[in-house]
Amino acid sequence: MLTLDKKTVSEFQGSWVKKLKVFFYEAGCSGTKIDMETDFEISDEIDKLESEYKFDLYVPKTDRQYLENAKITRVVVADHTGEAKARYIFASDEVEDRCWCGTSFAFEKPVPKIDLEKLKLLRENFKNKNI
Repeated sequence: MLTLDKKTVSEFQGSWVKKLKVFFYEAGCSGTKIDMETDFEISDEIDKLESEYKFDLYVPKTDRQYLENAKITRVVVADHTGEAKARYIFASDEVEDRCWCGTSFAFEKPVPKIDLEKLKLLRENFKNKNI
């Protein structure tokens, strides 16, 4: 079951939200962030999750496997301009990489990009030096 922090649940329930969609989008240092919206159409591309909240919880079918046993915590942090903004921290056993601020993540560890030609040149340069 997808779990939301108590303060976020309280705010949505206090605002009389009837449905909430949780979804991933591409952004941040690690490549993925999470967001929520209350104004959306229910379609065949989203699933309703089991929920203990007073609102219905929906997720895109493509994201369901990652969201079913996850936890989302909302934090309010000042951005580079000093303006306070809500951000979501996604926690799951499926996360393999996370940026320093914690809001972006990846489900796979990044593979370092290696330029093999440059590596060969470096090796040759070291071979040619009598160290």
